Amino acid sequence: MDNDSKLHVLGSGTPQPNKERWGSGFVLEVGNEMIMFDCGPASTYKMILMGLDPRDVNHLFFTHHHSDHDLDYPAFLLTRWETSLGLEKDLKIFGPPPTEELTKKLIDIESGAFAHDFIARTKHPLSLHSYERRGGIMPRKLPKYIAQDINSDDIIEGEDWVVTSAVAEHVQPYLDSLAYRFEGAGLSIVFTGDTRPCKTVTDLAKNADYLVCLCIALQSDIEGTPEADYMTGSIDAGRMASEANVSNLILVHEANNLTSPKKFEEAIRGIKKIYSGNVIQSEEKKTYNLTK
Repeated sequence: MDNDSKLHVLGSGTPQPNKERWGSGFVLEVGNEMIMFDCGPASTYKMILMGLDPRDVNHLFFTHHHSDHDLDYPAFLLTRWETSLGLEKDLKIFGPPPTEELTKKLIDIESGAFAHDFIARTKHPLSLHSYERRGGIMPRKLPKYIAQDINSDDIIEGEDWVVTSAVAEHVQPYLDSLAYRFEGAGLSIVFTGDTRPCKTVTDLAKNADYLVCLCIALQSDIEGTPEADYMTGSIDAGRMASEANVSNLILVHEANNLTSPKKFEEAIRGIKKIYSGNVIQSEEKKTYNLTK
């Protein structure tokens, strides 16, 4: 595995913010590439705080389109373009529907929600002067983003990596959800997104190096509730990791009650009874070196 492979955790919480966590977002750094998975609240600002440049991200994958996974999407798109010098690659965006529709509603030059901003910044002399002064190549180009709705049959290939997906069972039929498996540079890492325990995601994660898994709460706190029916609790996460034979389990998307050290220690004890691999409680704005 490439020693330079890193996972930057932007968001590891839920739609309800607290001081430690809010929403979901990750940047996978492999070699010279930055690949983003989900773009939840304040993801762009968190990237800046971590020393990451949105312009270095050329691929963005959405697991689904709940707001805690895509709320910062317009900020990311506009910031990447506003700081552009005209040298960057086109951003490619993938996800289940309505990825294409949402992107068009945001940035379509004629009808998008931010069309007025693009027009002003490419036509007014003040904006053009500011762009040229920081090294931008004239004439300034309008943003170009390539968005594609995908399903579990699609395979996305980069220069030396591949991303496959599987259906994640969450809130269908209202929103489609996907889990993703990245393979490249000797690394295999699976992002479950939001899901309940299901065979499709477990099969996708078989023998992976890392499973970045939803862990909404201590299992005993959600038994008998809809959370247990449509999301993944602590024991569920441990069981999925064990059945998939993954080497490392990274817990994300934690609700407020799991921020308590006592609750999390209890969760770890339960997981360790059924899963023998390494367990990591993710922290926002933290980078994890990915090693065998």
